[in-house]
Amino acid sequence: MNSNVIWDKPDRWWNHSDVVEELHDAGLKSIYHHQTNEREGKETVPTFFLQRNEQKAYHIDYAFASDDCLTRCSISIGDKSKWLHLSDHMPLCVDIIPKA
Repeated sequence: MNSNVIWDKPDRWWNHSDVVEELHDAGLKSIYHHQTNEREGKETVPTFFLQRNEQKAYHIDYAFASDDCLTRCSISIGDKSKWLHLSDHMPLCVDIIPKA
């Protein structure tokens, strides 16, 4: 999505919060936020480093899942020490446990 609630503007049409709300209404929720119980805009693990600068870290990449799948999902974010030399975005890895 390359976005975060921290950049929402009240007069801006279709900001990050609007997209997340639309996805929620469609039955989709952020796996990261479900797993960590962190609020949008208060993420503690960045997924992006602007210009590969560790001082300009943001959480702007997401994976969403439906309620029936959400409890069977886990997400991990690539370690910057292993990935930053390759990209300013860290990989998101989603594991889904199949239904029994």
